[in-house]
Amino acid sequence: MKTRLICSLGAALLAAVGLYAQSSQTLVANVPFGFHVGSVALPAGEYNVDMKAAPGFVRLISADRKSAAIIGTFATQTLKYNERGKLVFNRYGDNYFLSQVWPPGVTGRGMSKSNREKEMASNAGQSARETLLAKSAK
Repeated sequence: MKTRLICSLGAALLAAVGLYAQSSQTLVANVPFGFHVGSVALPAGEYNVDMKAAPGFVRLISADRKSAAIIGTFATQTLKYNERGKLVFNRYGDNYFLSQVWPPGVTGRGMSKSNREKEMASNAGQSARETLLAKSAK
């Protein structure tokens, strides 16, 4: 009886931790400019950024549900703890490309440069970094 109770409590605790981790992996960001995610161009607006859509992928969906993109990512880390979530963009002139997504913490997701971004980089030369703060979805 005790063993069954301990197992049940352990399972409930693991489920609660899993739900907390999933909820903290969705960010909401208001992006004031049009941008590219891989080969997809997205308009300015509010986006839900889901980092747990599928292993190794990040999904962006506009608040009005009219625009969406999903992109393969790789893990990246920082030594400085991020208090808030953030999205990092590479900017070439007026063209913005999503390059990193960071939830609160030290582990984020990075995106490889698309062919379009590589072309822009070779033509424009240096890029600028734009960082937008994001909040965790409720």
